Amino acid sequence: MSIFQGLLFLFFGTGLLWMDYRALRGGWLPCGPNGLKGRLEFRMNEQPVRFWVMFVLYGTGGLWLLIFALQLLAGQAAPLPLR
Repeated sequence: MSIFQGLLFLFFGTGLLWMDYRALRGGWLPCGPNGLKGRLEFRMNEQPVRFWVMFVLYGTGGLWLLIFALQLLAGQAAPLPLR
């Protein structure tokens, strides 16, 4: 179970960090659905505070998932319970 969780968290952690990297080049971050209007996006030039808050949250979450995944794969952390 720890190998599966480690690979899953590794995938999601690198995905979040990749989104942060792309946000620096593209200037926008997706932030989930916005009802019937489509998706919610924060743009660097239009909403700088919201953009940087989401940037830090995505980066922190991605880094945490990446470290936890590496600890799981190395056997230094216990896998999360299924219940």
